Amino acid sequence: MTLVRGGPVHMALSHERRECGCAPDPGSPPDQAVRWAWGDPFHETLTHDYTVTVGPYWIDESLVTNGDFQRFLDATGYRPADPTRFLHHWGGGRCPASLLEHPVVYVDLEDARAYARWAGKRLPTEPEWQLAAQGDDGRIWPWGDAFDPARCTPTGTGTTPVRSYPSGRSPSGCYDMTGNVWQWTESETDDGHTRSCIIRGGSWFDAAGSIWYIHGGPQPLNTHTRFLLLYPGMDRCATIGFRCVRDAMERR
Repeated sequence: MTLVRGGPVHMALSHERRECGCAPDPGSPPDQAVRWAWGDPFHETLTHDYTVTVGPYWIDESLVTNGDFQRFLDATGYRPADPTRFLHHWGGGRCPASLLEHPVVYVDLEDARAYARWAGKRLPTEPEWQLAAQGDDGRIWPWGDAFDPARCTPTGTGTTPVRSYPSGRSPSGCYDMTGNVWQWTESETDDGHTRSCIIRGGSWFDAAGSIWYIHGGPQPLNTHTRFLLLYPGMDRCATIGFRCVRDAMERR
């Protein structure tokens, strides 16, 4: 783990309101889109600009790997109440050797929390994730202001082993803060009707031109995405993983 000393975090972020599937195929007349009273379901960009202060904390330099998660299962016998699509990519009870150093996916928010509790850690809040990814200089990408595809997982390739792109590390020394897989955070909301969670970082998958998926590929640090939580079989997917944090007053 690497220490992040905390302090004020300027959260200047945007996201596109996107009700997937409610807009027509690309190139079709806009009036074919479903219309909602609260705005355009496809191309309305919302912005947030605020500052919050966080305390010091330790954060995992790399994403939790399949190998890490296998050790958790071996130690605890963990099994989710609803195992639909749980570790679907393993194809059986154990992780294939070829995937041990790849980020674990097909885990929902509760699976990630269970691992974090076992490890004596927790998931990062969005401001904690932001500070670890961006530092205090407002950079757009973990390494600077200009996108460089050589510093992160290429789009369309599938996951890559963690720590594959040392030149893409953030100011705090974290790998894969853009690309590879989206990352669960502890920034969950529940309004009594719907639950959602902020995910960050983007992933290897980008369904270009599709109306059914959020924008993928590596994502800049001035954007975020709210993921609607439905049920485990829907929440577990090939493009979301996680990393953990621990408060700095605790030992690493």
